[in-house]
Amino acid sequence: MTYSMSTCAPDSPAPADSEPRARPSSNQVLQRLGRLRGPAQAREALPLLPQLAQEYPGDHRLLRAISEIALRAGDVAQATEYAKAAIKPEIPGAGQYLHLAICLIAAGEERDACTALLDAEAHAMVDADSAAMLASLYVKVNEHERALRGYQQAIELDPRNAKHHFSRAATLRFLGRLEEAEQACDSALEIDPGEYEAYLIRSDLRTQTAHSNHIEDMEQALERVGAPYMGEVMLCHALAKECEDIGEHARSFRYLARGAGLRRKHLSYDVRQDLELIDELMEHFSPERLNPARAGGFDSPLPVFVLGMPRTGTTLVERILASHSGVSSAGEPPDFPRVMAALAERQTPGSAGDPKALIAASLDLDMEQLGRQYVDSLARRVDGGLRVIDKLPFNYLNVGLLHLALPQATIIHVTRDPVDTCYAVYKTLFQRAYPFSYDLEDLGRYFIAYSRLMDHWHRCLPGKICRVSYEALVEAPERESGRLIEACGLQWEDGMRAFHNNPSPSMTASASQVRRPIYRSSVGKWHNYASELEPLLRLLRDAGLTSES
Repeated sequence: MTYSMSTCAPDSPAPADSEPRARPSSNQVLQRLGRLRGPAQAREALPLLPQLAQEYPGDHRLLRAISEIALRAGDVAQATEYAKAAIKPEIPGAGQYLHLAICLIAAGEERDACTALLDAEAHAMVDADSAAMLASLYVKVNEHERALRGYQQAIELDPRNAKHHFSRAATLRFLGRLEEAEQACDSALEIDPGEYEAYLIRSDLRTQTAHSNHIEDMEQALERVGAPYMGEVMLCHALAKECEDIGEHARSFRYLARGAGLRRKHLSYDVRQDLELIDELMEHFSPERLNPARAGGFDSPLPVFVLGMPRTGTTLVERILASHSGVSSAGEPPDFPRVMAALAERQTPGSAGDPKALIAASLDLDMEQLGRQYVDSLARRVDGGLRVIDKLPFNYLNVGLLHLALPQATIIHVTRDPVDTCYAVYKTLFQRAYPFSYDLEDLGRYFIAYSRLMDHWHRCLPGKICRVSYEALVEAPERESGRLIEACGLQWEDGMRAFHNNPSPSMTASASQVRRPIYRSSVGKWHNYASELEPLLRLLRDAGLTSES
């Protein structure tokens, strides 16, 4: 449905002799805007928004609605502009500030978003849902202590809400307060045994023992009728983890296969599309295209990209490097792919929604502009540092562009035994990410393609990428840590030995493990499941990636 510029009503020709229609009231326009559903309709209405804002100046409700539509349409800049215009300090309530913070977070403006959240705090803390929303947004800007206070306030106002207790548990886990996190999970499940994600994170907070685990309770929960499919998936993954901890490997894998298979059944995913995308990358980013003489780009040594398959030790590398006084971590920001897609879409409309078109369009970008915009975005996320870590694992897809846009950046590729990697990926419930991880054949085929891609980057960029293996890192941590910090152009500091004492939050799948000193117990763990992993092993053997039989 299209809307006329002046009325936001359906277009229709007016009779020649009719009187001009009266302008709709703000309430009428709000109702019509409220009927726009989904991103497609929001994008269709996007060109009408500036004139609507001009025709109803100062109407904070309408400006907020316009901002929400712009955000739904993906125009973050316009959404932020209208969200700021909608702020009326004299009007009580946290909603206007929370919405502005959402827009600013989407724009990568985390510091400004934090200011908006501080403005919201006095209004939000009087209502449980607002306090919880405030806390969830503080999590997104890495202000976890403030988030914790928000969730605690939500619990005080609404103590029987299991979601508030679970959210508090997740935040405590990010902060490394693992015993408190387990207690908060227990509280959530006591209130509502259907708060399934609490089972999942509770299982990961510590190594379970034969005398202290939750297996019986979770098996009873699994038998109850009426669990949504994701609840069953979470219970199965939690049971697999706890059964593995107590050495019941066959039982563990049965639950894991059940959970992963159920998750795969509900995914619309074809691994062939990802394999074709990797082939496109290798074709477009040829050795000639990546020749250093043609790199150009933005000359900044600030970024340190830590990348590789998930569960290979990227978080361990990040924590070691971030324990250096000159290094900060931005976590796993989507900034580089976001900036790249935005520039490509501006230059080649429609490319951002088509992965293959995006690859071709990205090569025509102004690399200096791409690098500069990314570095500006990265710098806004941290409070300084000679180097800033970007630990988005799947930046392995972007290595060619990283080199062209940021020739002075450090790129660290973390590797691990192929079968250990694939088993660790298979047993991790990523929920929305890494859809190849829930089927052994999908996983094997994807890992083979990933390996081909990384071999391609290393051949095209000899000496540019610092490769570190997880096994070498846990076997000789000081030697390998010294090599990593040297690759960043910095000097070793003795404090790096105690990286596990770093109190900074971690929001990755390894949030619990990074609080421990380096351990070796995960090396070779897949051998406990050799027969169950045979479909994967066969693929990796045929590709020459493992000699294991």
